[in-house]
Amino acid sequence: MQDNVMQAQIQPFFKLVQANMELFSQFSSSPAVTKEVSTSASNLFQQATDSATQLMQSGAFANLMQGLLKNYTEFLTELSQGSMALLSQGQSALVRQTEQVADSVVEASEVHGRRLRQAA
Repeated sequence: MQDNVMQAQIQPFFKLVQANMELFSQFSSSPAVTKEVSTSASNLFQQATDSATQLMQSGAFANLMQGLLKNYTEFLTELSQGSMALLSQGQSALVRQTEQVADSVVEASEVHGRRLRQAA
């Protein structure tokens, strides 16, 4: 019973909200509003285009582009220097390992030669 009483009291508010939503829906889809929105959107697009064109021709935009180019150039320079250092270290390590292998081969052949001489 209490639910029915609350529902009866709230019902006018729901009807008001529903009726207002229907009015706003009709208003927003009316030809006059649609035409005005289309015109405004077109004007807004034209203003944005003009504004962007003016910004691209400004000194601030040129400074931005120069700064970005400088940053990317420094980044690529540092990246390539790091890569070259890594390659150089890799090459040094390869040379050291090759020398170690060669030394061990020479040592093994000397030991083998001594054994053969001792056996004879």
